[in-house]
Amino acid sequence: MCDVPFVEKKYLDKLPDFHRDSLGKNLCVCNEIPKFIIVDAIIAGATTLEDVRKQTYATDGNGCCRLQVERLIDYLCEPKPVKPNGLEEEKI
Repeated sequence: MCDVPFVEKKYLDKLPDFHRDSLGKNLCVCNEIPKFIIVDAIIAGATTLEDVRKQTYATDGNGCCRLQVERLIDYLCEPKPVKPNGLEEEKI
């Protein structure tokens, strides 16, 4: 089994058990990208599927891991505040 680099506990605590238990396994089987590489990219600032793809090549094959990568983004990224009216403020 490969050694999984250290991932801070505050990030691991955001993940469900099944994601924590398999950090060293490939999440993207097409490009052989382990889950911890994807987690590291998200922690480093990748907040969209496209960001993760650019940094790791995950989801760049047939896309079968796309949903799992989106879930990791949901678990690890802070929710963005939504304005009550849903409108952007105009800059004057």
